[in-house]
Amino acid sequence: MKRPLVFVLMALAAATGCRRHEERPAAATSPKPAPGERETVLLSAPWRFHASNDLEGAEAPAFDDHAWEAVGVPHTWGERPWRRAWYRTHFVVPRNDAGRPRYLVFEGAATFADVYVNGAHLGQHRGAFTRFVFDARPAAVEGDNVLAVRLTNDPADTVDSLPSGRGKQLYRLYGGLYRKVWLVKTHALHVDPTEDASPGVYVTPSNVTAQAADLAVKVLVRNAGAARLPVEVRCRLLDAGGGQVMVLVRKMELDGGASAPVSVAAKVDQPRLWSPADPYLYRVRAEVVSDGRVVDAVEQRTGFRDFRITDGRFLLNGSPIALRGAGKHQETEAHATAVTDDELREDFAGLKDLGVNCVRLAHYPHAALEYDLADEAGILVWAENGHSNTSKITTTGDTITREMVRQNYNHPSIVMWSVGNETGFVRVNRYAAVVRAEDPQRLITYASNTGPRGKRYPLLDFIAQNTYRGWYRGTPGEFAQKAREMRFVSESGAGSVITHHTDYAEAHRVVDRFEPEEYRQRVAETHFQVVFREQKDLPLYMLWVFRDFGIDKYKGRNTKGLLTYAGLRKDTYALYKAFLRPEVPVVHLTSKTYFLRRGRSDNGIKAYSNRPELTLMLNGEDRGRQRNGEFHHPDRRVVDNVFYWPVALREGGNEITVTDGAGHSDSAVVYFHGRGGRRDTSDSPALVEDLRSSNPASPAFFVDDGIKAEWPFYYEFDGSADNTFHTLPPALEGARWISTRRLSKPQCRTDLSFELRQGAGPAKVYVLFTEGTPFAAALSAAGFRDANLAGHWRDNDLRLVGFRAWVKEATGGDKISVPGTTADYVVLVQPS
Repeated sequence: MKRPLVFVLMALAAATGCRRHEERPAAATSPKPAPGERETVLLSAPWRFHASNDLEGAEAPAFDDHAWEAVGVPHTWGERPWRRAWYRTHFVVPRNDAGRPRYLVFEGAATFADVYVNGAHLGQHRGAFTRFVFDARPAAVEGDNVLAVRLTNDPADTVDSLPSGRGKQLYRLYGGLYRKVWLVKTHALHVDPTEDASPGVYVTPSNVTAQAADLAVKVLVRNAGAARLPVEVRCRLLDAGGGQVMVLVRKMELDGGASAPVSVAAKVDQPRLWSPADPYLYRVRAEVVSDGRVVDAVEQRTGFRDFRITDGRFLLNGSPIALRGAGKHQETEAHATAVTDDELREDFAGLKDLGVNCVRLAHYPHAALEYDLADEAGILVWAENGHSNTSKITTTGDTITREMVRQNYNHPSIVMWSVGNETGFVRVNRYAAVVRAEDPQRLITYASNTGPRGKRYPLLDFIAQNTYRGWYRGTPGEFAQKAREMRFVSESGAGSVITHHTDYAEAHRVVDRFEPEEYRQRVAETHFQVVFREQKDLPLYMLWVFRDFGIDKYKGRNTKGLLTYAGLRKDTYALYKAFLRPEVPVVHLTSKTYFLRRGRSDNGIKAYSNRPELTLMLNGEDRGRQRNGEFHHPDRRVVDNVFYWPVALREGGNEITVTDGAGHSDSAVVYFHGRGGRRDTSDSPALVEDLRSSNPASPAFFVDDGIKAEWPFYYEFDGSADNTFHTLPPALEGARWISTRRLSKPQCRTDLSFELRQGAGPAKVYVLFTEGTPFAAALSAAGFRDANLAGHWRDNDLRLVGFRAWVKEATGGDKISVPGTTADYVVLVQPS
């Protein structure tokens, strides 16, 4: 077994306040951890929150905040129209411990934050998306301490931020302490976290090959005491299993109150290289040793990899790599930007399942956990500084850009820094210069929607472009020429709403008004064929975007996501995966949420799959086999991984299954109620019979399929009924539903009646209706009672609202009447 290498080096004397110390041998074993090592406490609760545009004085310790809202942090006030707010909490300093350094670490606060401890102003941080640190020791006292934070998200206050509070907004800037807040206590001698909230340890692998690599480590060391002290800095390179590869040591003396960088370097033989196929991570443990004890330690992960651009193509560890990925925001429907760790892990699990090898974390610095997850998953990262609408160059923009680089410097997944998106080229060079001064190795890019227009940008390694051919302008087929010209595609895609549908042959869109999945399918089919078949050498293709997010577009959403705002996978997800992961069987029926069709009976059945062939079974009948590569668009473009059968559905329910004959299949139930449907010759009786609607303009149809979370329940798919289930109580599992037009439209009000089939046995009939609807008296008169069940669904404006459930027990042969009202409601039938 190879013994770990131990290097003893003399300290650099370049930093003020430190002196060279004589060289002596270093022990290969680690000194025992000292009791005074750093302690990190998450300040998650309890916090008090109050929104006010003009409240002053809430930083005072004696301020009475008992009437304020109790919240946990991370927290955002979301879409509520507030511009400024206060947060307050408490922390305790134990007896005889007040002199130790204490740092308040904020992972993100939107947008400008003034921080106070016991009424003393520690400072202000400007910018919503980067970390910041304040030294609390000068203001902290023994015993109880009051931490107060005043935030402003006012566009008038944040005009010099990235992005600016004014001008065009590409995403929403939700105010709040939307990321974590920590209290960090250290020994007087410690790794300094105050340089732009960096980890205080910078790890730089360079000249990386499979044979050897250079490794440089810089550690920022601070002496918060009054006396000059001897200090030893040990940097241990550990492999993924914790085995020690080498130890690099420097010794010096550091003046009281001084901070100094300590640098060490060595060559690493035969490093295991980091890549998407093998995201191998080493750890660098920087230890501060005093009197033979480790008094502070910070660990940073690193990976050995070489990424560069040569002759217009990317090389990773010397081999060509075509980047195929997606853009991603830090936002979910449940928590807006105050996303949980579990939500971020779920997103990255989805990216890994999808098969992308890169992700654009747009349009601003993301939470540290996201870069960690990318490191672990082997997903290359395009990181961005937030420069998306600023009208002028600002020193705040310089600071934010510098913070982005320093805070995320050690992540091997980050291979390029972006200095803007769809903003003026005049400011690009300035922010590129800031990045290059901090990081000479990584690539620098910019996402344009206009092209460079003949100007020179010497600090940019390449310029990528956003193109939406087939969505905002032009046809999907025009993408091929644009991609050939651009080469580096940083955004491309189209919107889709799972409650918008058309027949395949009639797929069209009206941006921000009618965005059917079938049109998005057509755009994706064309684009993916170009990217994966016709122009395989395209260096960069980033689909926009992984998940829907909030913005002032269709009903407050940017709908271009592969996932809905809540995380339901749309059809395009399956097609992208089929191209990205040819080795993983994908079989997916499209347009499943188009559960009731009233157009052409021969609209047909479509599926996405990377299998050689698929067979369609329709209502138990074999309707033929299709081979991969036989499908083509009306413009004669062949599209792989798309299968289509121009078959006619029968009137009523249709059971659809596609299979590859090797154990991979997908199924759906689709109803057809229109002209030309095949006659239903099945002899299976329906659970609900003699269903009647009192309003001829609002016919009702029984759907003998289980209700599903996130699915629509009205059958209007034209943008006028975007209601969907969200959370469903487990007690409703297996319930079927009666589908109607949107019943909150006055013209659709109707009374419903039906009969349970003779011999059907006991069943429960539920009526779900939006909370606050005055429906109880009418339901009670019809024999229903409160079921004590509640959940959430979305109204037509895509807002999450609560619903209540009332129930009536019934059995075969019973006739059920449900009185009408002008409100959102749906009738369920649950067999026993």
